[in-house]
Amino acid sequence: MAMVPFALARIVLAETQPSQKIILKEVGGDRHFTIEIGESEAVAIYRRARKQVHPRPLTHDLLDNVIAGMGGTVKAVEITDLKDHTYYANLVIQTADGEVRVDARPSDAIAVLVGAGVDLFVDEDRVLSPLYGDAA
Repeated sequence: MAMVPFALARIVLAETQPSQKIILKEVGGDRHFTIEIGESEAVAIYRRARKQVHPRPLTHDLLDNVIAGMGGTVKAVEITDLKDHTYYANLVIQTADGEVRVDARPSDAIAVLVGAGVDLFVDEDRVLSPLYGDAA
């Protein structure tokens, strides 16, 4: 499985639409794609990207605290698959016993990613090839 580095390029918040969008762009390349997400997830990503702090931990802050409290650190996010117009992702967590991959919605994984400042990788074969054809 070849993993290609990507980055969060843009968060599109549209009040008149039922879903919001995040745009991911290939690091050092031209490929990009959009993932539709819910409004609350988009706002969480936006808030964390802007480093807006709340007096009490919100859901993704709680996840950060649980991972850290158990001695782990988020190492990366991987978007691993695309099935029936649905993306799949993993949080890659470094623990004392090694790496652990935890299944996550891409929107939640990216919210953790922007809070932790870690890398994003996309599976070349399972995600990019279906989007771009065999010439990916």
